[in-house]
Amino acid sequence: MDIKQHVGMRTLKTGIAVVITACLGNTFLISNPFYAVIGTVFAMQNTVKSSFVAGKNRLLGTVLGAIIGYLFALIHFDHPLHLGLAVIVTIICCNALKISSSIIIAATVCISILMGITSDQNPLIYSLLRTTDTSIGIIVGILVNYFIAQPNYLGRLTDEIEKIEQMTIELVKNILIHQDLNISPLNSELSRLNALYHNYCADTKFHKNPVSSKKLKKSIDACHDIYFHAKCIAKLELEQTEMTFDNKMEIIEFFNQGCQEKVKLREPIHPIFEYHIHKMLDQIYLLTSTVEDLTEHLNPTQE
Repeated sequence: MDIKQHVGMRTLKTGIAVVITACLGNTFLISNPFYAVIGTVFAMQNTVKSSFVAGKNRLLGTVLGAIIGYLFALIHFDHPLHLGLAVIVTIICCNALKISSSIIIAATVCISILMGITSDQNPLIYSLLRTTDTSIGIIVGILVNYFIAQPNYLGRLTDEIEKIEQMTIELVKNILIHQDLNISPLNSELSRLNALYHNYCADTKFHKNPVSSKKLKKSIDACHDIYFHAKCIAKLELEQTEMTFDNKMEIIEFFNQGCQEKVKLREPIHPIFEYHIHKMLDQIYLLTSTVEDLTEHLNPTQE
């Protein structure tokens, strides 16, 4: 079992944030570490942006849950229906304020107030303490996600684009020797690429040295074009994909030269096949250039 598949950076950062919050629980800042730790776990997200957005919504949810819990605590009606009604009101208010993602934290705070408060405690003070505890935990989670090992989405994007480039080269080689084209793995890689690109764009404004999203989008589109053209070639008859010896050598030379120059195929060649294979080779050329630029961006030379 590969432990790296199960213990990612988000997992480690969640653990670090919980430790920090628990340590703060030994200070005057937090009255009950349990609620602070709960807030920390809720605040940890995949991207820095989503962590900020989730943190803001959960802070609002915390305050909302505390207010509703406080108001219901004033009624002093000790019955399960009282608790259920408070949760219903909390959910309705979260949905009305369009912070439905904060329903769990809001309901947790509300329930903690109604079930935790004793007859000799002031409902207002108790509600404020629960709000403060949970809010501190949320803030710790946001700060840890921002300052500790931000996700290297650009590096992972570069690796993914390079992987798709190599898969495309293998597909073209299979076309040359008339092997069946298995494009399913390429489709799976495109799904991963899309997810990484989405996360990278979400966190762009938090990066110290971002790459133009427009430039990356061009490469993403090239990868999708490759899949489309490979799928079209896979549907052609075998005789339609025949190539002359000179054309095959032209493509082989293109690979041997590191895909640095565009390929010029010559007749005779089936026009539909020529169109799709040309497009694939052009996109390989583009991806090669993109990977080189991204690698240089990630590892700038020291002058």
